[in-house]
Amino acid sequence: QVQLIPSQVGSAGAMADASAAEQAEEGGIPLSQASLQQLNAVKQQLEQEVRSLLNNQAALREAEARFQASIESLKSLCPENNGKAMLIPLTSSLYIDGHMTETKKVTVDVGTGYYIEMSVERAHKFCSRRCKLLSDNASKVEGVLKDKKKSLEQLQITMQQKMYMLQQQQEAAKSEER
Repeated sequence: QVQLIPSQVGSAGAMADASAAEQAEEGGIPLSQASLQQLNAVKQQLEQEVRSLLNNQAALREAEARFQASIESLKSLCPENNGKAMLIPLTSSLYIDGHMTETKKVTVDVGTGYYIEMSVERAHKFCSRRCKLLSDNASKVEGVLKDKKKSLEQLQITMQQKMYMLQQQQEAAKSEER
C-alpha cells in the first residue's frame, strides 16, 4: 500500500496538512486520508522518479549494448586476420583505411579514463562480466520502475476517487441551497 510521507510534500500549505496527519500516524499517512494537494505533490514526485528511472535504465541498456558490440568485435581478432585490411573509425561516421597488426592484445577502457592492455581472451571475459553486471542492474531498475508505476497508478485512482467525492459534495451543497 502506498503511503504519503510528509517529507515528500512540497508546498507549505500541504506541509501544515501533513503535520497534523503525521501526528495521527507517524512516518506516513494512508492515501485515503491525504488531501488532494498532498496527493498531487506525491504524484509529481513519483512521475519525476519514473522519468529518472527510465533514463537510468536506458543508459544501462545502452552501455550493455556497447559491451556486446565489443564482444562481437573481439571475435574478429584471430591470427588469420593479422595483416588484413580494415576500416578504422575516427568518428561514428568517418573512417580511414588501415591494416590489422595486432590480434593477440587489445587496449580496454576500464572506466574513469583508465586503459589496460589485455589479451583478447581476458578482454572478452571483462566485457562479458560488464554485460552481466549492466544487465542485472537494468533488471533491478526495471523492478523498481514497475513498483513506482504501480504506486503512481494507485495514487491516480485515489485522486480520481477524491475528486469525484468532492464533486458530489459540491453538487449536494448546491442542491441544498436551492
